Amino acid sequence: MTTKPLIAIAAFAVIVSPAFAQQNSSQSGLGVSIGIFEPSSKSLRDDLGNSFLTFGLAGTSSGRPSEGAITPEYSFIIANGNGNQLFILPFTYGYEYHFGAASTSKILPYARPFIGAAFYDYAITDQVTGIHSAAKQLGATYGAEVGLLIGKKIKLSAAYNYFTQSNGFSFNGLSLSASYTLFNL
Repeated sequence: MTTKPLIAIAAFAVIVSPAFAQQNSSQSGLGVSIGIFEPSSKSLRDDLGNSFLTFGLAGTSSGRPSEGAITPEYSFIIANGNGNQLFILPFTYGYEYHFGAASTSKILPYARPFIGAAFYDYAITDQVTGIHSAAKQLGATYGAEVGLLIGKKIKLSAAYNYFTQSNGFSFNGLSLSASYTLFNL
């Protein structure tokens, strides 16, 4: 299975979904994010390192929703270490609830529970047992995100992802990221 069809579907959903968001403002956009992923599994940290790089795309809103909006998001979690490789592409939908949306503050806290699918592509040799595992497969993901919307362009967030296990590997972990809205649709 190649990742090109998955990326194309995810990109289409990210671009189209903000049009269906429940918000007062009709302006939605496309943003990029960068961050780190901290796996909760000790064996994964031993095999690949303590933190992984993440990149992503997300539907964004340039206005302030009265309460919240349904938001899509997908990211790339990439890790290389000790001769091992890991690539995870989670694609999620969540409801982003905004606290204090009626205020005129430039900083708006939010919470976003989410659920979705994830594509795994990895080749990992366990540093303790020497057992090699490799797979390219689909799984599920869900979790929760909290963060701050700063002005109309910047989002800082922390999210915890739960992933379905694959060959005994647990890919669960904490993501810390910063997002920037590139343009409005």
